[in-house]
Amino acid sequence: MCEFKVAEVQIYLQTLFSILIAAAAGYSVLRLYRDISSKTPQKRAIHTGLSVIIIVASLWIMHQLGVETLLGNEVADDGVIIPLLVYSLTIALCMFLLTRMNLVLAEREQLKELAYKDALTGLLNKNGMDHFWDRCKVNEQLAVLFLDLNRFKSINDSLGHHVGDLLLQEVGKNLIQFSSKRKRHIFRVGGDEFVIVAKGSTQKEAEQLAVRILEKTTKSYQLGEHNLFVSMSIGISISHGKVDHFRLLNEADTAMYAAKQLGTGRYSVYKN
Repeated sequence: MCEFKVAEVQIYLQTLFSILIAAAAGYSVLRLYRDISSKTPQKRAIHTGLSVIIIVASLWIMHQLGVETLLGNEVADDGVIIPLLVYSLTIALCMFLLTRMNLVLAEREQLKELAYKDALTGLLNKNGMDHFWDRCKVNEQLAVLFLDLNRFKSINDSLGHHVGDLLLQEVGKNLIQFSSKRKRHIFRVGGDEFVIVAKGSTQKEAEQLAVRILEKTTKSYQLGEHNLFVSMSIGISISHGKVDHFRLLNEADTAMYAAKQLGTGRYSVYKN
């Protein structure tokens, strides 16, 4: 009789331990999937792989506990069978919940990515920029670069929107090289308009960045049977004191039109 009670206590403890393992695994997966859309593709793959390892390892440990319980308790009366059934159901439920949680998180991150990313270029869109401004510090030092493709409307009108889309994709590939998770964020905010926000950037650094961008994007693009020479105009604004993103964008836009007046492939800094 005493042996049965010891066996029951052991089974209950192992069941509780299995539940704790499942809870710890679930929490770990949630932590790995938090803000996964903002991570690089390499980090996404690493976090997804770690999530799979955690789930498989937790299920294997719970399975081993179940096998140990079955082999270590040959006497099967109602006092042992019922906890074993509960234990088996717990493992099955944990497996279902962890799998379902992974699917829900993956779907949520995919929807978030679709909401914040531009489908054509893969850059952040207006929603992504709004999200960025919401998280921006009040007194953060920022430089805003407003980029506009020259002659884009005439290219669209004369060669068709499909050629224009190909051009935007190529420009997006060139611009994304200047992105940095912590320092520089790139957004497509209109048909041929892009915005780069550089954190902690001085005017001199912003001008140096503009020069590098112009060198990279002012060139001939081979788009199917069409070879097009395209340049950009860039306007720059610098934050002073409290961040006002509406003012910064308007100032950078104004400076961009001033750059167009200087000629193709030029930049201009907004002056008060």
